Amino acid sequence: MSATRSLARLSCLMSLVALLASCVWVPRDHGGYHDQYREGYYDRDHDRYYHDHAWHQCRDRDDPHCH
Repeated sequence: MSATRSLARLSCLMSLVALLASCVWVPRDHGGYHDQYREGYYDRDHDRYYHDHAWHQCRDRDDPHCH
């Protein structure tokens, strides 16, 4: 009976460890590449601006985002 109880405890412990090891949570605001740029940010060195989560080249100076 004691061997069965030990086996049951070990099984529960191993399943708990496996469950906790597979549940990794990463917050959304972890400082990725796109998190540092805000809407309308103008990159003067590359003559582009950040709009709708993507970079756009400044072709016309009439564009309100290009300074």
